[in-house]
Amino acid sequence: MSNHSSLTKNEEKVLFGMVKYPNKSDKFLARYLKMKDSTVNYCRNQLEKQNMFQVVYLPILNRLGFELLCINFAEYNLKITLNKRKNAIAKDIKIANDIFLRIGDPEKEFSISFNKNYSEFFNNTQTRLEKMGKLGLLRKNSNNLQENIIFPINYSMFHNFFDYSRLLGQAFSIPFEDLITPDLQQSKQQESPNTDEHSLFFSNHELSNLSEKEKAVFVALIDFPNHSIKEISELKDISLNRNTVSKMRQKFIHDGLMRKIIIPNLSLIGFEFLVYYHFRFLPDKPAASEIIQSLNSPTTIIFFYNQFEAVILSVFRNYSEYKSDKVQKYSYLNSNEILGKSPEPRKYLLSNLEYIRKFDFRLLSRNI
Repeated sequence: MSNHSSLTKNEEKVLFGMVKYPNKSDKFLARYLKMKDSTVNYCRNQLEKQNMFQVVYLPILNRLGFELLCINFAEYNLKITLNKRKNAIAKDIKIANDIFLRIGDPEKEFSISFNKNYSEFFNNTQTRLEKMGKLGLLRKNSNNLQENIIFPINYSMFHNFFDYSRLLGQAFSIPFEDLITPDLQQSKQQESPNTDEHSLFFSNHELSNLSEKEKAVFVALIDFPNHSIKEISELKDISLNRNTVSKMRQKFIHDGLMRKIIIPNLSLIGFEFLVYYHFRFLPDKPAASEIIQSLNSPTTIIFFYNQFEAVILSVFRNYSEYKSDKVQKYSYLNSNEILGKSPEPRKYLLSNLEYIRKFDFRLLSRNI
């Protein structure tokens, strides 16, 4: 058993395999991990019983008319108790349709949103800010106003979007490159470039139009990621045969309109810190892509950048791991003389996190 992990070695390997190949069957994972089919199936069931993962269908929203990905950060007014703030958020603040991830601890919150254009982003942000301001939830300090970082999807790079495979491979000491047998390697090479092996997210900017029935199935898959094809086909708004729904799902995934991702429950397997980096680069010396990409370590779960700034979300098992990572990143950027004035990394204890919205694309998907 790995340090701090409550899982058996077999469970660790299966969780890693599920995260790396979320679309694959237990039979494929058994070959990949060199395990028995029955062992993989048993471990998957045990992981599900222990609430060790969340299944998410991620809509590739730039293909469906969304132009902006936005990072939003705010610090709370500490004079308002945690319970009072939570009640105010639950009762008085509509959790906007644009946000799919919104988390907070006793001092601050962090969220990620998609918007179709700047006007939509401005309206959503102003409405949210006004409501939080009226309720007195924000810290009253001119140096700590709400921060919004905008990444135009067509002009930015997204190398990680909640891909935990490298993180788990390192944490569980799984040499996953060595696990691929020649026949699996051939299968991997034959896969569509739009499958989950493609390293970049949101790199295809070709717009796609869905029929009304396709939209209904698309939204249902996002709403009910754990439903079987049979259950989806029997929904009131769908009423299609299973074969049609199955073909639609395969088409969405193959065409790069949707990805299935597995979100592991990190706090249950020994991780303690979530750290948010925001780097700004000197405008007179735009950073080369290969330099920025060097910041993408195995601890990274999101990595967005353009030539003038980057946002990184990383996870660590302890403070010492975070400190080492921070020193390496800042030393590297300073040695290349590209680092501008950047805020101090913001740290979250996973045990203190409150998920106001957790990888929930349901309201967003209705806006396609």
